[in-house]
Amino acid sequence: ALRSATVTSWSTSILRDVPFGAIQIAVFEGLKIIIVQSPDVNFDTNTLLSEAVLGAAGGFVGSLFSAPADVVVTRLVTQAEGVERVGLLTMAKRIYEENGIEGFINGARERAAYWTPAIGIFLSVYCTLRKFALLNF
Repeated sequence: ALRSATVTSWSTSILRDVPFGAIQIAVFEGLKIIIVQSPDVNFDTNTLLSEAVLGAAGGFVGSLFSAPADVVVTRLVTQAEGVERVGLLTMAKRIYEENGIEGFINGARERAAYWTPAIGIFLSVYCTLRKFALLNF
């Protein structure tokens, strides 16, 4: 039973985390491209601060889009011991039956509040270290 719960939680986490990562990077890089290609915008997209702001935007958008999957993952992981464990689709149906569509955005504000600065910090530090490595190694 524990192995089955672990596999279910892991596979559902993949369904949450892969899109989250893809969206945050796409928003980050897409915003950089839009800014660089805009002749009326005078903004250096390669500074630590600009990469932090653009990364935060990516983290915000990604966290909101992946919030429904996060609700399902959380509910799957926190299922009570000793009762029949349910899978992804059954849990999603249960969430909908209990709270309607709003049930899938429970905690979205908190998720965005966490991931917005976290991804801003991560991407700005990553880009800084990447530039340093490219110049020095």
